Amino acid sequence: MLPLCSFVCTGLVVWVFVRHNNTPLVKASGRELCYILLSGVFMSYAMTFLFLAKPSPAICALRRLGLGTSFAVCYSALLTKTNRIARIFNGVKDGAGAVRPRFISPSSQVFICLSLISVQLVMVSVWLLLEVPGTRRFTLPERRQTVILKCNVRDSSMLLSLGYDVLLVILCTVYAFKTRKCPENFNEAKFIGFTMYTTCIIWLAFLPIFYVTSSDYRVQTTTMCISVSLSGFVVLGCMFAPKVHIIMFQPQKNVTSHRLNLNRFSVSGAATTYASHASVSAHFVPTVCNGREIVDSTTSSL
Repeated sequence: MLPLCSFVCTGLVVWVFVRHNNTPLVKASGRELCYILLSGVFMSYAMTFLFLAKPSPAICALRRLGLGTSFAVCYSALLTKTNRIARIFNGVKDGAGAVRPRFISPSSQVFICLSLISVQLVMVSVWLLLEVPGTRRFTLPERRQTVILKCNVRDSSMLLSLGYDVLLVILCTVYAFKTRKCPENFNEAKFIGFTMYTTCIIWLAFLPIFYVTSSDYRVQTTTMCISVSLSGFVVLGCMFAPKVHIIMFQPQKNVTSHRLNLNRFSVSGAATTYASHASVSAHFVPTVCNGREIVDSTTSSL
């Protein structure tokens, strides 16, 4: 029942974003990366059904492929977002002499995100070739007549396959901490920070429990399902719930006001021009919509 509710909630978020695709809030969130992130949440919820399904060579292969890939999709999108925020605001801090950061367009962001995901896909493909998916049977010590069917994958191999995802989580958390004070539009940097801090807590609890409970397949499977679902819930709750709340119940905040015709990433030719720009921008907190737009911070708070 819980996985079905998760699918419904994710579907509602997708529907809200698609319906309000051209509003300032959705644009400022990075529409393309948001849709990639939501697809990763869908995949993480789908993993629950795969882990509860009867093991077979196909199911075992999908488990290996889907577990790491679903996390890679989520955290590659978040890493791309946080990296873009950090580079943009580093350019803003440098003042009038700053050079516009490269690769901040939506197409560049999607390419970077897909490149990060492809690394995980290559690693899992190599793993599938080296350790062919299959099943094995074993008998419970306390019940000699009970035979359990499991995938022929070692717990150590499963944990190693998540190593790249752990690296993505660490990098996301580092960038989230670095950008925690950046006034990104609608406080997105703050919500990314909440997402990553909570994710770190879940993963720090999950990895030891998964390895320690290897002797009890029921506890291990339950731990895996709960951890995967919780990771999806954290992303959905911390990242998208505030945005959906504004779109649906506070549409007056889903606007862009006080636009400045000032390019923060161009070099000013005269000191007087820069001084006039500085006097005007002193009343504004720089906020970026997809790396192109400076917006007043009055529309940035929930």
